[in-house]
Amino acid sequence: ISPATGKTVSVTRSIDGAAFAATATATATEISNGWYYIPLAAADVNGNSIIIRATATACDASEVTISTQP
Repeated sequence: ISPATGKTVSVTRSIDGAAFAATATATATEISNGWYYIPLAAADVNGNSIIIRATATACDASEVTISTQP
């Protein structure tokens, strides 16, 4: 896998199995060398099971699951 630099990365989230929706900050910022950062708001992680999905043109989607403590 090669890092993808200079991409516009769109980020959505699913809370407790609900449909994916935009995060408070819908676009990630590149740190460097294909690494991206998005500041999640409290509303983006207000649940027990959160799925964060990042997509960019000509790239594979990336997902991460966060389990919060109720």
